[in-house]
Amino acid sequence: MTWELGLRTFGVGAIRAELRELRMWDDLEGMLEGTPHLHRRFRIGQLEKQLAGAAALYVHDLDGMRADAAARAGTWLPRAQVYARLTASWCPDEAAGPGGSELSVLWFQQPGEDPFGRLADIVRPLDWTALARFEPACD
Repeated sequence: MTWELGLRTFGVGAIRAELRELRMWDDLEGMLEGTPHLHRRFRIGQLEKQLAGAAALYVHDLDGMRADAAARAGTWLPRAQVYARLTASWCPDEAAGPGGSELSVLWFQQPGEDPFGRLADIVRPLDWTALARFEPACD
């Protein structure tokens, strides 16, 4: 499911960022068998691969998921996986020219929850300058 309702602005620390994409999907779709522990371990493995291969990706509560997997938690992750892509005009001081920056955020939530409100809560305390990737403007 993808929302395209026009741009929404979110405060990420001191930066105002615009939401460019929001996708939500059923994280358990196609799963035939398994346990909450195995599901968490599988998702953690996938997320760690994504983090290793992509700059500017923030996975909300990854340490909590790791701790739950280590403790063999018996509860399932929330069913919906949500991905948001935000952009801002912020440029690092050392940037040679104009451009913009981007940050992607991934989290799990219950399907009935408001993803926009959840995104606002997640990104509010983040440090955009430490997490975002700068992209120079193309001529």
